[in-house]
Amino acid sequence: MDTKGQHSIIDAFECNPEILNDAPKLKELMTQAVTDLEMEILSTFFHSFSPEGVAGVLVLSTSHISIHTWPEHGYAALDLYTCGNQQLWPVLRVMLEKMEVRRVVIHELSRGFESIPTPIMKKMNLVTADSEINTPFMVREDLGNDKDLKQFKELMTGNHNILYNGSSHFQDIVLVEAKDLRLYIGQELQFSSLDESYYHEALIFPAMELTGSPERVLILGGGDGLGLREVLKYSTVKQVDLVDIDSTIINLAKTNPSLLAQNSRSFLDDRVQIHIEDAKSFITNDLQPYDVIIIDFPDPVDAIISSLYTKELFSQVATLLSSEGVLVCQSNSPEDAPIAYWSIGETIKSSGLNTLPYNVIVPSFGLWGYHLGAHKELTKKLPDVTVPHKTFSSEKDKLFQIPSSIKALRKLAIVNTYDELKLHEIYKEEMENMI
Repeated sequence: MDTKGQHSIIDAFECNPEILNDAPKLKELMTQAVTDLEMEILSTFFHSFSPEGVAGVLVLSTSHISIHTWPEHGYAALDLYTCGNQQLWPVLRVMLEKMEVRRVVIHELSRGFESIPTPIMKKMNLVTADSEINTPFMVREDLGNDKDLKQFKELMTGNHNILYNGSSHFQDIVLVEAKDLRLYIGQELQFSSLDESYYHEALIFPAMELTGSPERVLILGGGDGLGLREVLKYSTVKQVDLVDIDSTIINLAKTNPSLLAQNSRSFLDDRVQIHIEDAKSFITNDLQPYDVIIIDFPDPVDAIISSLYTKELFSQVATLLSSEGVLVCQSNSPEDAPIAYWSIGETIKSSGLNTLPYNVIVPSFGLWGYHLGAHKELTKKLPDVTVPHKTFSSEKDKLFQIPSSIKALRKLAIVNTYDELKLHEIYKEEMENMI
């Protein structure tokens, strides 16, 4: 059994004294955090002291989380150890903010047989739920793939311009400027300004051109505004609804000068309406049909993201797609995770839409995959691009040429549903087999 683990020791200051003295409330908040981290609770014990103070512990299958409070000082000491590799901080931050903590000091240690337990300290102010506060840099060995992690370390420890280094409720975010502009989320590269046009032009242009003259567009994800930039090149577009759950990445894309230059100030266009909301919730609203729907979710690395790639979600999205409209979904690398790639396509198809797979080479990432979906029959013959572009014309004829070795694995694809979330398990297994 692997002994590697994560240990977070937290000093929480200027907390709400009433919450620190409320054992049931603390139990509720800590239980919710553990549930969000998908950890198994074996037992719980909380004790209220007289006249004030609480001690509590949740014993987990992966170890424990504990708390001891001093309400008279507005102080709480928390300790979390787990042998899992989850990204802990976004969930812990939500829990601390619900405790109305204003200031924290966090010591994070890597534990285990081969680890060198040198603690990394972070100090942070937690003022409001929407705080965007840069934090001291640290590298976590359990986040990011091997290639990204190596480059990330070099960028962060070298003489480069760190434009933003902070955390939202959902993820760690780093925007760094070297010879190019790079965005990292959870220490994984999201784009490089040197070649992001390969990805975003391939994501946007096929659906837009196959629709004809799109007027209403829905983008789920895409908080950096780069896909939005390509959509807004079409003069026929009258309204774009962009839905992203993370206000931090949206605000960064709207205010950071370097990112504004990269996304051509797309969020400042009058045709754009931004919705800071869970996509699963937004699509249940009473909405008019869209001519193009663009799904730009992250890769399905865990159950939470896997729940965005389900038959139920695609079926709901299909009801929002006009009869002549086209949907496109980014579908991760068919080279690195081919069964996950085909499973996304099969799940879209299970919603009743016709589907068409395609791929493009993005230099920073290698071969990257997408799926089109529509109520109508789809054709592999794409019209010429009618808006300014950088890379698409040279790649257009290669889009539907999927390597035979990848095609052969299509028979192993599954349909991902809310009741049987399997996509993240397939994705993880395929990524681990690459190592």
